[in-house]
Amino acid sequence: MNNAQKIQAGFDIGNIHAAATPVTFDVPVIFDADGEAVAGLTIVGKNSEQYRVANNAVRAEGYKKSARRKTAIDASTDEGAELLVQAIDGNQKRLALAVVTGWYGFTSNGAPVPLNPALLEAAFEKYPTWQEKVTTALENESNFLKL
Repeated sequence: MNNAQKIQAGFDIGNIHAAATPVTFDVPVIFDADGEAVAGLTIVGKNSEQYRVANNAVRAEGYKKSARRKTAIDASTDEGAELLVQAIDGNQKRLALAVVTGWYGFTSNGAPVPLNPALLEAAFEKYPTWQEKVTTALENESNFLKL
């Protein structure tokens, strides 16, 4: 039974008082010729400390910028629309980077490479679909419910 099926069966209210344990989810990003995942990113969900800290920082910085501008971004202009897109894209990237806690299948000269935030950010730049996959997985709460 997968998490979605367990959710349909009901939620044990005792889980509210259970100690919080990090729940991770693997997001495959590279596949072999047979479609099997060979490399991917391990992420935590929106209930994690990593996400909450990053989300709070993004929101606080947004309020500070808005207060300094003393006006909202005018998205009806080309310049304003571009600023808004950049802000949204930057915030999404920061949140996606914050929730990646590990990776698997990444090597150098045949040896596993430990997660490196700078390399991860470079990977998101080169392969924007990887960031999109993380964001999509992050939005699916059933990926992170431990039932």
